[in-house]
Amino acid sequence: MVHLVSFDPDVEERVRFIEETRPGDIVVRALDRLEAGEDARDLVVAAALAVSRSSELPAGHHGGPIHPVAGIHAVLSMMDRLDGEDSQLPAIQSVALACKHIHLPSMGPTAMVRFDDLNRNVSQERILERLADSVRVHEQRLAERALTLACETVSPGRILDCLLPVALERNVLDDHYFLYLVYAMRALDRIGWQWGPVLLRPVVRYLARHAPFSGFGEFDQQAIDDGIAFHHRLGELDALMDTFGLTPDTVPLKTGPSETAAIGEFADRVGAVASIAELPGMVAEAMGGGLSLEGTCEALSVGGARIFLRSHTANPFDVHIHTGISARRYVIGFPQVSFRSKCLALLGWAWSYEIRYLDSTLTWDWQGKEPAVIEPANVLLDRIEETILAIEGYDVTRLEVPINELVAQDAVRDVVDLARAFVQAGYDTGELFTLATRLACREDASEMHGYKIQQAALEEYRFCRAPLNWVHAVAAVKQCSVTAPVNPKRFYPQYASRLAA
Repeated sequence: MVHLVSFDPDVEERVRFIEETRPGDIVVRALDRLEAGEDARDLVVAAALAVSRSSELPAGHHGGPIHPVAGIHAVLSMMDRLDGEDSQLPAIQSVALACKHIHLPSMGPTAMVRFDDLNRNVSQERILERLADSVRVHEQRLAERALTLACETVSPGRILDCLLPVALERNVLDDHYFLYLVYAMRALDRIGWQWGPVLLRPVVRYLARHAPFSGFGEFDQQAIDDGIAFHHRLGELDALMDTFGLTPDTVPLKTGPSETAAIGEFADRVGAVASIAELPGMVAEAMGGGLSLEGTCEALSVGGARIFLRSHTANPFDVHIHTGISARRYVIGFPQVSFRSKCLALLGWAWSYEIRYLDSTLTWDWQGKEPAVIEPANVLLDRIEETILAIEGYDVTRLEVPINELVAQDAVRDVVDLARAFVQAGYDTGELFTLATRLACREDASEMHGYKIQQAALEEYRFCRAPLNWVHAVAAVKQCSVTAPVNPKRFYPQYASRLAA
């Protein structure tokens, strides 16, 4: 007898609400529940569970549970940071996106089978061995079974350590092999690890499937061929570790005040790079010279944000510089994760496809120009919001050029200059992040990419030391000015209309 995964009655009712409501009705019906006293966080949890158990992974990485689950950490964090009615919008977007994916024929509906015959008389080491082996040889169902056992008995850090080798190897083919794993774990940190067997089963199925060897979606054949070429070069990263003597005994984990100058110098080099894919050698050299894992991550974070500000891209999905660094910072924090995986994560950051392809877009000056007049903070904030809302919108479903070739409008550059003037005047960057977050929540076409960079940029701003960290606040505003005009907007107009009624 086959049984499907189900939950306790209250959770099951909320999950079924998301699975069974028509996408056209989900926003209004979710608002009805919130007005009746439902906790918005409970709906976010239900969205993560529903999209994981009732939608399937499509051929690419847009669809199914990948981005709805990867966005949960940002959604809950943004709900905490916004006030009043604004705080509900991230939850509504989360619920609506999950519902949409479940109802699209290419993704759902599907069903997650409950494993009733698991052999629990096995050691943790054997469970992890089965999990690693099944992922590597593409045995998806066996990987799900082993993962279910692992979630019952093994710590999150050991599960992460087990899955990272494959995730990091495939990162050069598609960043999402690494990012989906890490951000699903960050989602579980927020909603509870009791949901691990549900949220992580699609993750290991994704890791265990055969990688594509022909173009799909936004990845044309050249992008696939480039990824395969970098995949064949992965041995170079291990060789760099040997060349520069990178071991747990030579590379400290923690950073400190003594590294401030070295971090600033290395961030300068990273931010000025002409070919992003050449960074691994520079990273290995910096660590070989004594820079800690945390210090290296910080320098990549600041330098990466400068690269982002140099880019003229208007691709609303170009958030991987920030989300990739934030994910690596998370990995470094686990004592159970091997030094090799932590080191390779930092060395391989620049080989992520959706980072390394930005070379041809690096035409702007990240430092910008000095403002002629320092305006009051409220005036600058109003001008930033007015300029963003006035940017001409475009429909990502009807583009005349590939999305990764979109060039930002001049108004985006104006917004960046205004945001830079705001932070350099010494005003409260919290107000800038709140503005960018509030406006980014209105967009749903990029499948929460805008959400994820807002949270990642804020976290990196808080982690990185002053005076280097200001670039993250400006980067958040820049990305907001790129995503805010994106159409189609399916959910926000319904939300705004309902609140205005």
